[in-house]
Amino acid sequence: MNRRDLLRSLAATIALPALAGRSTDSLFAVGRGVHRRARAGGFQVLDPHQRETVATIAEMIIPATDTPGARAAEVHRFIDLLLAEWAPDDDRKQFLEALGDVDARARAASATDFLTATEAQRAAILTALDAEAQAHPQGKTDAQPPFFQRMKFLTVYGYCTSEVGATAELHYEVIPGSFDGCAEPGRWHAAPGDF
Repeated sequence: MNRRDLLRSLAATIALPALAGRSTDSLFAVGRGVHRRARAGGFQVLDPHQRETVATIAEMIIPATDTPGARAAEVHRFIDLLLAEWAPDDDRKQFLEALGDVDARARAASATDFLTATEAQRAAILTALDAEAQAHPQGKTDAQPPFFQRMKFLTVYGYCTSEVGATAELHYEVIPGSFDGCAEPGRWHAAPGDF
């Protein structure tokens, strides 16, 4: 899947109204800009516990394998900046309340918060949230998507527009190799804008 197809499919499940209706190139540019700004600044919305919760959930969505995961891509910083500067106040409030609900679910299941729960307990909570998101009626534009659907979108969007995700996972080459005018078409590699 190339960058345009990925961002086009992400745009179909857009989680922030401010990003809705943007072209794939615009979505990519916004993502790269958010990453630059997030690396340069501090956290604005998420407190330390919420930061770690978001980072842990994102890492469970895109774990480190032979390529870096969401934590290495600093997706939690990306989400914090989007919440601070792109999300309307009520969306930000709903997102933070949903993070609190994740801890409440963990306490109900194991008498501990999400971060101190076992890996199996965390996975069970996220599986339940995903099932609820899948059962949510699709196509209603006036209703907010469920928290876990938004979290997955923001994680994938943040990961794929990060330097780590773009280079390690999507094999994006900022400056491709030398020009060879006689190269066979089958030897073509991704160029800027095509990952």
